[in-house]
Amino acid sequence: MKDMKPIFKKELDRIFKDAKMIFSVFILPIASIIIILTLVSTFARTAFDRVDYHESIIVTVNEPSDFEDFMLSLNPNIRINPVKETMIDHIKDGIRDGTTDLLIVFPLSFMYEIQNYEPGAMIPQVKIFHNPSESFSGAARFFSVEALEVYRQNLLSKRVADMDELTVFTVNADDPEMIVMDEARAGGQILGNLLPYFVIILLFGNAMGLGTDMVAGEKERGTLASLLVSPIRRSSIILGKVFSLMVIAGLSSIISVISMIIFMPQILGGDMEAAGVSVNMSLEQMLMLATLLILIAFMYATIIVLISVFAKSVREANTYIYPVYMLLMVIGFSTMFDIGTPGDFVYFIPLYNSILALQGILTQGIVMWQYVVTIITTIITSALLIFALTKVFESEKIMGK
Repeated sequence: MKDMKPIFKKELDRIFKDAKMIFSVFILPIASIIIILTLVSTFARTAFDRVDYHESIIVTVNEPSDFEDFMLSLNPNIRINPVKETMIDHIKDGIRDGTTDLLIVFPLSFMYEIQNYEPGAMIPQVKIFHNPSESFSGAARFFSVEALEVYRQNLLSKRVADMDELTVFTVNADDPEMIVMDEARAGGQILGNLLPYFVIILLFGNAMGLGTDMVAGEKERGTLASLLVSPIRRSSIILGKVFSLMVIAGLSSIISVISMIIFMPQILGGDMEAAGVSVNMSLEQMLMLATLLILIAFMYATIIVLISVFAKSVREANTYIYPVYMLLMVIGFSTMFDIGTPGDFVYFIPLYNSILALQGILTQGIVMWQYVVTIITTIITSALLIFALTKVFESEKIMGK
């Protein structure tokens, strides 16, 4: 372990004594993610606002005399354009190309059939034509379907003296909310969906760039060969590089978590409460998160260094590591979707269990035995990788390439 210190210090000095390296390792990645997420959030809000403030153009055929006033009373931000039946095909073309949002066609004798209805008679049918590929058309349809239901109830009330006779039961009539949930857990759901993916990607991405240069890069430059013939034991060289990479990657991931939590209001447009996001973390959660991030950083460091040993250049090492990076991206991406409660066995699967555990900590959805199993599995996996790495470093056939 004493021989490991100069290697460890050399690798850290290479990063922390170079302002450009500090910027590229600790600042640039998280800044890029925050900027990208902020832009995506801004574009999404802009798109929703365009739909909300858009004046929907609704064309009607054979509309009842009171229908336009009724629709405008529900939503003044619409325009009703009555046309004749002969215009239907032309209006459909307008819906298709996006110049018209919606077409509502009433039967020619709609009000007569309503007012003179007899049991067994054909029920009038109102037809709505929309374009699902146009957001404005979809919003207009959503509103019109709800409005027509209200209109139907109004007409029905004129036919039936007591509407309560038709009401068999109601649902949440006295309180439409009726919400039963753990607010702390629900508040961390968005963080639990986003953070694991971006933290894992940033952690592995940073470690990959540095780790390949620590081994394959030095092999390419010829400096590793001189290091191997020095009095320093090879196991110390390995541990020095792995632990230095772990410290850098782990510190980078912690900075990423803190930065994303701090900038989450900006990413969400300044309204975290409306978005249902909570950043209230207990001391236990923070300790669990920090411990897991450190162990994940160590495991990733060993994976990257082990793969880099077999490469002759940084480019070749990146080629070998890239499939692992893609695998982690796919696994991390799964945390963004509700795929159901994972089975207990998944907490025994290296790599995957660590990402699930990160999500579980943030959402308070992990139990202690699952966390402990994840920690033990990560430690065992890292130990096996270190053992394999030691054997590889002792192989002249591999290291001499």
